[in-house]
Amino acid sequence: MIDIRQTVRTFLRSYGVVAFAPHPVPAILILIASFFHPVVGVMGLVGNIISNLTARWIHANKEVWRAGVYGVSGLLVGLALGMYSAPSIRMWVLLVIGASLSGVFAVMIGNFISRYDLPILSLPFMFVIWFILLVVGVAKGDSSLLPAITILNKADLWLFNFLPLGLFEYVKMFGNIFFQENLLSGLLVMIAIGLYSRISLIYGLWGGILGMITYLFLHGSLDGFHGLNYVLVSLAFGGFFIVTNRHGFVFTSLAIVSAGLMDLGVTTVLKGISVNIDNELPSLVFAFNAVTISFLFPLKMLPHAFHSFRLIPVPLSVIKNPETNLKWYRRWSGQKMQQRTILTLPFNGKWCVLQGNNGEWTHKGVGRFAWDFIVRDDRGHQAGGFGLNVTDYYAYGLPVLAPAPGVVYSLENSIDDNPPQKANTERNWGNYIILDHGNGEYSELSHFRKGSIQVVAGQSVKRGEILGNCGNSGRSPVPHIHYQLQSSPALNSPTIKTTFSEGVRNGKILTHFVPIEEDKIAPVSIDGDEEWSLLGREGEEWVFQVRKGPFKFHETLRFGTNESGLPGILSMNSTFWHIVDLPSFLEIRPDFKTYPSLLSRSGWMDIVGERLILPKKFKNGSTWNKGYCYLEDKIWKIETDGKLFYIDTEKNVITKVTFINQEKFSFILLNTYKLKR
Repeated sequence: MIDIRQTVRTFLRSYGVVAFAPHPVPAILILIASFFHPVVGVMGLVGNIISNLTARWIHANKEVWRAGVYGVSGLLVGLALGMYSAPSIRMWVLLVIGASLSGVFAVMIGNFISRYDLPILSLPFMFVIWFILLVVGVAKGDSSLLPAITILNKADLWLFNFLPLGLFEYVKMFGNIFFQENLLSGLLVMIAIGLYSRISLIYGLWGGILGMITYLFLHGSLDGFHGLNYVLVSLAFGGFFIVTNRHGFVFTSLAIVSAGLMDLGVTTVLKGISVNIDNELPSLVFAFNAVTISFLFPLKMLPHAFHSFRLIPVPLSVIKNPETNLKWYRRWSGQKMQQRTILTLPFNGKWCVLQGNNGEWTHKGVGRFAWDFIVRDDRGHQAGGFGLNVTDYYAYGLPVLAPAPGVVYSLENSIDDNPPQKANTERNWGNYIILDHGNGEYSELSHFRKGSIQVVAGQSVKRGEILGNCGNSGRSPVPHIHYQLQSSPALNSPTIKTTFSEGVRNGKILTHFVPIEEDKIAPVSIDGDEEWSLLGREGEEWVFQVRKGPFKFHETLRFGTNESGLPGILSMNSTFWHIVDLPSFLEIRPDFKTYPSLLSRSGWMDIVGERLILPKKFKNGSTWNKGYCYLEDKIWKIETDGKLFYIDTEKNVITKVTFINQEKFSFILLNTYKLKR
């Protein structure tokens, strides 16, 4: 059964996809822009519907279909026929045939090039339209023979006479994307692109400038200038198909100039082909398709060779807009989140950092992200008495805990402990355990006391479970715990830049911290008065009234899971926030596709930002590095990152959020619902 609402959204998205702005608001503006000539607009809409339905009929990929990709070529077939052919019954018949064929070709081409992670673009349109125009002929002039809306046509003529030719042509080229030869359509398309992405608009404007310069250089004037290929190429490479950076800017500029050369060559060839028809075939978007595929293909096939030049292709499955693509790359490359395992300290009580990352004696090179933990007394001593025996050391024999859930990958439990100030350099690691956390990361803990390890290889362990006891085996002059997170299960594996999810450092509770030398650290222990959680609420909806300055609107937060089954919060515009369960805190992180935008009215997005930490246990007056908790009128109030949260623990809900220094913002709970399953 066809979902009518989803089908309408798909038809609408096809308009946005053409301009690399696949969002309902830009799509509506672009749809309006195509109706400067009403009949032409109808033809584009008909072509869009037919090609989309044809693709659906032959069982096209559902996700790609929902994105509106299969309707692009049918839409362009309708617009091109309306603009370049004379009105006739034959024109409408060929529209139906051409749109149907474009839907078929879109699926066929998509199935073939998807193995290379390449986009379909408007290749099916180019396969169809030239043959149709050879049959029906090309009408004279640059504008459609079909009537335009009178008042818009007069306004456009007035602007043409009033504005400098260069400025008029510059704005008009954005409308050229949809074969519209008027400034008003160009202005609407430009606004649509800018609403979707500021980066796209900047690249589009730059593509127009460089395109006009290129055309002027090649042709000697702006006569006959059509800027659609320049703009489309700049939008394609301006952060959409590749991550935006200075190297991408140079690459995009080269592609824009190449599109000009390609268009000139194709136009020359088409003159020879068009000798038997009244007017020559237009080059349309051939240059855009040829240059985009030619430039993108080697990036997809040889990504490692091009990474040295900082040209990073974005997988089609994660593309949204240039800003989001940039966030994806930063997270993917590990600039924001290198570590996947939630780690806690591997001991109880108060310990000290003898050696941290990039240590004085060891912890260098691939092993630089590691720690050595010891125990000191109030005088700073590690041992009682003279420290002649390992048993004199406070750390010796204390339990060593699993810093995260995992499976014991390997261990050693038979190496003798060294006398104090001696080290076994032949068996550096001494007695050790390597835990596999199941996500490509492994914990390595070393220098256990001989025979103290209580687990066996293949055994699953929980966070905080006792693994063994601190000893002095291996390269260990004094009893201590060595800990590191590494990228493979072998000894001497490269270490990973690591943070502990929480801990008490020098008397202060911290989240996501890196202990440094001489720090006094301990696990977090909050004896809370009350508790709450955002987990286990799948199917709940919270409806809030949001006030942002003069604007008021409702926002619904729905608790659920993502495609991987991980818990999170879903809001409008398909925005998603992950809920991460830390031992004493809840962390809320935005998905890489969740981004601030003019098109995303979300108060929750402003509240969360890049990361939000909230406690799971409330203790009146408790503090941590980014927050403060207190009870007032039976409502718990949490101050964190300049925001004030009101939490009702009886109902287990957030009732209100405000910005401490912004009186014009409020986020107030109106109602909660439990969805039926």
